[in-house]
Amino acid sequence: MKITLLRTGGILPLTKKAEKEVDWSEEETGKLIDAIKVEDDSPGTMRDATTYQLMNNAGTFSIDLEKVPAKYKKTFEDLKDNLKVVKPG
Repeated sequence: MKITLLRTGGILPLTKKAEKEVDWSEEETGKLIDAIKVEDDSPGTMRDATTYQLMNNAGTFSIDLEKVPAKYKKTFEDLKDNLKVVKPG
């Protein structure tokens, strides 16, 4: 399964994207998303805030990288390290 990490916002508003093939089951991915999903999808009130989203075949979910379980940290660190600019703003 392919997962995509999107990063939006920041001082210079950019959209960045990284993709990775993983061998997680649908059930495992669902539990991971439940653990790291952010319920409030609003842009927030913090100026220049950065937000992350995880995309997979089940949809797109706003996530909190601080909540990623240890088992998945390396995957998300790799994704974050490989983010490339998709479009400015």
